[in-house]
Amino acid sequence: MLGKTANHFFLIMILVLLTACSGTGPKGKAFARLEMADKAYEQGRWVEAEQHYQAIIEVAPKDFYAWFRLGNARLRQGNIEAAIHAYESALQRDPRQPKPYHNLAEAYLLLAQRSLHRSYGLLPKDAYERAMIEAKLEKLQAIIYAPVSDLPSPAKGLIRY
Repeated sequence: MLGKTANHFFLIMILVLLTACSGTGPKGKAFARLEMADKAYEQGRWVEAEQHYQAIIEVAPKDFYAWFRLGNARLRQGNIEAAIHAYESALQRDPRQPKPYHNLAEAYLLLAQRSLHRSYGLLPKDAYERAMIEAKLEKLQAIIYAPVSDLPSPAKGLIRY
């Protein structure tokens, strides 16, 4: 009887160990979510990508890559302020990365462009400021050529807790 109990205990321990190693823990879920996020991102499904990267950040708040891609997904949707927040969060996690700085600058340029457009629309048609704003908008247009730069997927395990 004691041998049977020991065998049951041994089998239960093996099952517990196998379950723990099966990838259903937070890291396994985060990696699976990362694959879904990257697939949605690569296919231009920005809302879905944003939701997945946000979920990854909830599990792995120190993950630079998820914050960076979240910023890109938000910027692609025109949510400039939220993109700025995500880029700044990415840089808090890894300030040595150049691409978030670039995209943060692009986001600020887009924000400036949007503000100038709003100002232009509020001015009377005969206002002398319209010509100045038009010139600034032309300069900004020449600078802003592709607002989002990218990083490859970190399938190599960049998710950090």
